[in-house]
Amino acid sequence: MQTEAEAFLQRIRAYPDDDAQRLIFADWLDEEGDPRGQFIRVQLALAHLAEHDRAGDNLRIEERQLLAVHRDEWEAQFRGLVTGAVFRRGFVDEGKVAARQFVRHADEIFAVSPVRHVHLLDVGESLPAVAQCPFLSRLSALTVYAQHAGEPLARALARSQYVANLKVLHLGRNRLADDAAELLATSPHLAALEELDLSENEIGGTGARALSSSPHLSRLARLELRENRLGPAGAESLAGSERLVALRRLGLSDNEVGAPRLFSLSRAHDLLRVPVLDLAMNGLTAAGLQAVFARPPGADPTAVRLEELHLGANMLDDAGARVLAQCPHLATLTALTLTNCGIGDEGARALANSPHLNRVALLDLSNNPLGDIGFRVLHNSTHWRGLRQLLYSPMSVSQHMRDVLNRKYNRPVRRV
Repeated sequence: MQTEAEAFLQRIRAYPDDDAQRLIFADWLDEEGDPRGQFIRVQLALAHLAEHDRAGDNLRIEERQLLAVHRDEWEAQFRGLVTGAVFRRGFVDEGKVAARQFVRHADEIFAVSPVRHVHLLDVGESLPAVAQCPFLSRLSALTVYAQHAGEPLARALARSQYVANLKVLHLGRNRLADDAAELLATSPHLAALEELDLSENEIGGTGARALSSSPHLSRLARLELRENRLGPAGAESLAGSERLVALRRLGLSDNEVGAPRLFSLSRAHDLLRVPVLDLAMNGLTAAGLQAVFARPPGADPTAVRLEELHLGANMLDDAGARVLAQCPHLATLTALTLTNCGIGDEGARALANSPHLNRVALLDLSNNPLGDIGFRVLHNSTHWRGLRQLLYSPMSVSQHMRDVLNRKYNRPVRRV
């Protein structure tokens, strides 16, 4: 039985993205009376559903039940090798591994399961050996978080021929500065990347310009740079990049984008080119919003692609709400986050009367000094025809108004 099962597993390891190989194995397991076959089918079905799709509720219950009974058995071969195992599509797909363990036992890890995402721990002196480990080529995602490895980490990965299959690379909190960003941006081995997370580092404008001009990151769809030092010029260069042609999400929270230099930029409006833009915690004011949204006369209207805008923890006040309400470039917006922005009832009135925000499906006004008056005008607005979900702080409104809002806005919205 073990030999026959191994033949199926060899094909799954050889074609890890092919669901057909997993379904064939599930059929064989069913014949053997092994509940793992049903588990594979359940997870494959869930993999093709959106995270909050109600159609998958029963499948998720069955998934949890099967794991509750069989997880220890199905994880047994990973003991001493991998922690925090995550099952996807019927197999352990993700886990945490000490760098030294990965180098020594990668062959055993991949013999057990088609692992696709590894979180490397305790990198330290093992970094060069990890970067030259051929088993890296089996991964589609790699996370090295909070190892404080600095420039050597970026250099090792940028020079490794074995990272060419990576689609996702997370390097948060590693003391990476501009030189590290330049190494990553100029590496031909990272050309398959679709998601790059460089959060909580020390990257400034120079590093941002290196990323924006990279000839190798044309497939990048998600770029997360929260808690760095990009400044407004760095933000502008990334959003306006002609090289990052696939970019759909740009995370720029807590990057000093609202600094006075913002007002001297000639192309701050390029930020509107990114479909999902996070500008939370950037010290933006109403004047800063005006600088971003003031597109020059004759500018190509099709260049505005903004769908989700996150502005939480910027002191916009009612004046900032008025700027948003009066901006014709937000007509494509479907989600707007204004958490903790100092917006009161007058700001809510301005938003409610805006003719440009009628496609917004999700509006987050949590932690603002809004009361019944502000929410009533939003509720009665004839403009917000697309609004399906309204998030707010319950303590700021009466029970009657909570009931009114919850009846009207209680439908989940899929986020990008």
